[in-house]
Amino acid sequence: MTDYLPQILTVVGTLGGSLGGVALTQRHQRQTVRMERAEKRRAELRTHIVEFLFNADEWASHMDLVIVVMWKATDRDTVELSNSEMTKRAGELRYAVTKELKHLLGLVGDSHLQQAVHVFHDLWLNVSDQMMGPVTDKKRKSDFTAVEESMKYLGRLRRATTEIRNAALPLLRVTVEDPQPVRWWQIRRRRAARRHGLDKSLSGP
Repeated sequence: MTDYLPQILTVVGTLGGSLGGVALTQRHQRQTVRMERAEKRRAELRTHIVEFLFNADEWASHMDLVIVVMWKATDRDTVELSNSEMTKRAGELRYAVTKELKHLLGLVGDSHLQQAVHVFHDLWLNVSDQMMGPVTDKKRKSDFTAVEESMKYLGRLRRATTEIRNAALPLLRVTVEDPQPVRWWQIRRRRAARRHGLDKSLSGP
């Protein structure tokens, strides 16, 4: 038994090293998968935030005009406006903002950004009543404070959009690594290694 002890120890050591290497490889693979999954989620979130901000800004700019037009509109004008390009575009933008908002509600994990999204969401749910209600009220067609109320609500939505933008910027910033300088001796070493490999391949076995 004593005679075989060195061989046994060698086998055990080799086996232990192999198992340790496998464990390290598996851990590295799990870390790589987690990183890839996180980056994929980050890219998806980046896409939806950009789309949301673009559509929300365009919708708000469009509503500056819609608010005033709807306040001045008579019953007859309202019927015509319902089929106008202005109303159609407002509906398209509202749909686009709502769609991206739903994505953000499901994707965002950061607490600061999540809070900003929820603030916008709560305001968004009351657009019809709180923002459009005053200017479509027949009793307030000569009351300019109706326009002011609607514009103030639109301003709150704009500020909520800005909060989402500000909260998202740190999360979506792409990290760019600085290029590492190459030293002259590194170039010579690589050139020598390539030359050695070429000479070896030409000399044959």
